[in-house]
Amino acid sequence: MTCLAKFMQILEWADWDTPPDQMNCSLSFQFIIQTIKELIPAIESAQLSSKELDSYKIHDLLDKAIRLYLMTPAIVNVLLNYKICVEHGLPLHPAVYYELKEARKYRIRHSLAEIQQANEQYWQSIEVARLCYQCLPQAIPAIDKLYSKIPPSIFSFLYTAVQDRYTWLGSQPSLLSELAAKISKEFKPSLIVAAAHGSIMPALILSELLEIPLYFIRFSMFKRHDEEPIISLSDQAWLFDYRNKDVLLYDEDVAGGNTLDLFLKRLSPLFGEVKTACSIRHAGSSIHTDFSGRVWWD
Repeated sequence: MTCLAKFMQILEWADWDTPPDQMNCSLSFQFIIQTIKELIPAIESAQLSSKELDSYKIHDLLDKAIRLYLMTPAIVNVLLNYKICVEHGLPLHPAVYYELKEARKYRIRHSLAEIQQANEQYWQSIEVARLCYQCLPQAIPAIDKLYSKIPPSIFSFLYTAVQDRYTWLGSQPSLLSELAAKISKEFKPSLIVAAAHGSIMPALILSELLEIPLYFIRFSMFKRHDEEPIISLSDQAWLFDYRNKDVLLYDEDVAGGNTLDLFLKRLSPLFGEVKTACSIRHAGSSIHTDFSGRVWWD
């Protein structure tokens, strides 16, 4: 059994109908990084044979797995937001999240070197997050390497999350395994492009199951009031290598369908064949994804 498979098996012990209390958090980036480094070895060394497990060990392992699952997206989240701030001239504040439309107000100029560095760290953050979910020893030095290059001002940035029933439902490993199987039967994408921030946690697992690269574009209509996907020239440059390739666009929860519909309209011209996927599609959604893990009847 791979460490990823073991991690997913432990997570299946959770109550997937009710988001855990740990989902409500406001933690510094520095604390999250240190905690992740402590959690990975615990999952890697876990023995899941019935002889080794009692109720205490099951509870302890599940708590560690849930915290690792919930904290790892912060690596991508914080560095994606950092990238957006330096690209669009927004202030860097540890506890205040500035909307993109406020860029007109501040117009802070960052150097080209800082913008390039922010992009490189963001790209690296995705690979590091994937290693964290693989629960392999090499995740620790990868975290250290990334962390050593991050400006110290980012260490105190707060990662804030709230309980979200549908994001939690859409992140269940068995559901993602079923979704990956459906996709693999009909489509062979070269890349997943997922809508951040809600999709970060499940998309990391989905990309591992499909064994393909992953990229995030921020588009949060309801939590961050984004009017359209935030696609910079650096994003377009990174995605250029996939201009004639098959790409999967993913959002974890498709309720009304507006987010994924706009995501599709904005991004599909950049690629060859494009298909859409989600973990949860609400029955009343205006868009029917090509692949869905589960149809939800509200």
